[in-house]
Amino acid sequence: MNQTEVSGVDRRWKRLRTVGCGECGLLFTNPMPTEAELDDYYASLYRLDYQGAVVRPSARHIRKRSAQAARRVSVIKTLLSPNAATLDFGTGSGEFILAMLEVGYDAHGFEPGGTYSSFARQRLGDRIRAGRWQDMDYGPRFDLITSFHVFEHLSDPVSAFRAAVSWLKPGGLIYIEVPDAVSGFKQSGFMSLHFAHVVGFNAHNLMLAAAKAGLEPVHHASATEIVFRRAERPLELYPLADAGAKLTRDMIGRSANGNAN
Repeated sequence: MNQTEVSGVDRRWKRLRTVGCGECGLLFTNPMPTEAELDDYYASLYRLDYQGAVVRPSARHIRKRSAQAARRVSVIKTLLSPNAATLDFGTGSGEFILAMLEVGYDAHGFEPGGTYSSFARQRLGDRIRAGRWQDMDYGPRFDLITSFHVFEHLSDPVSAFRAAVSWLKPGGLIYIEVPDAVSGFKQSGFMSLHFAHVVGFNAHNLMLAAAKAGLEPVHHASATEIVFRRAERPLELYPLADAGAKLTRDMIGRSANGNAN
């Protein structure tokens, strides 16, 4: 694989080598942490390291996530009928589940982090499972699967997409939002990089990852906030890959010229 080094440090000046894929433009940590290292980090350290949460999320975090949830629910209401069964992939402290329940959806979620999954289960009970996506066994029971700012934390997002597809009913939708790594790097350079985000998407390689799992986009809320459905026929992957690679090459070129920060 053709790779270009983007940065050797993260936003805290810790050593973190980030590279861009010359074939699709995906940014990723190289060497990639092992699954065991990631599991340990997210189970015990992530919320403390990333958000300063020791026992429970802060009131500020809950207010912010509640506002985000309300906006996302407004998108979903245009796409999905009431009473539909939904699953939130990496639900954090549960504000989105609460917002979905308030408007009549049969909402569920799972969360690998111990601090936030415990908090969410205290509020929502068995609607929340604690654990990794690899350990979930839902089967095809959901009309919609959502995942907000989670897939950038996954070392194998294509396999995660495939798992999500296996939990969908026929005609179901997948609503994914991830940070736009190109936009973030243009604005902040290496200050947009940190250990928690092991991959960085642009619009095209997010669609490419979904296409490899048999999905096609049906609604774009923003460049990297997309609703997908099962594709009726295989999508042509090369145009997506080429466009994704070009975005990242342009980003790296501007950075080299001193325009990324």
